[in-house]
Amino acid sequence: MAIKSVPCIDVNRSQLDDHHVVVDFRDYNNLSENQAFQAIVIPIPYLKRFYHEIPRKHVYVIASNKLEKNIGIRFLQKHGFQVTGYSLAECACHNNTRDMVM
Repeated sequence: MAIKSVPCIDVNRSQLDDHHVVVDFRDYNNLSENQAFQAIVIPIPYLKRFYHEIPRKHVYVIASNKLEKNIGIRFLQKHGFQVTGYSLAECACHNNTRDMVM
């Protein structure tokens, strides 16, 4: 089943305002300490328990791989969040739009 088209963006370069929140699905030991933005860190195994802590704003997602991204975006969209972009730790394809398939 296809997920709505969500663009791959470079979260470090995009302009985040008060209407956006960054949610990081990576495990705590894979996080970068040099992030230029504040992110809500909720690893995928904890998403079901802690998704209510994410403000109802536009959401940018950071994930380690495509599987994490697909699971997380699908879950957030199912619960009414508007995911406006994502970034993968292992991807160098910034600014590409593509359909995510799970």
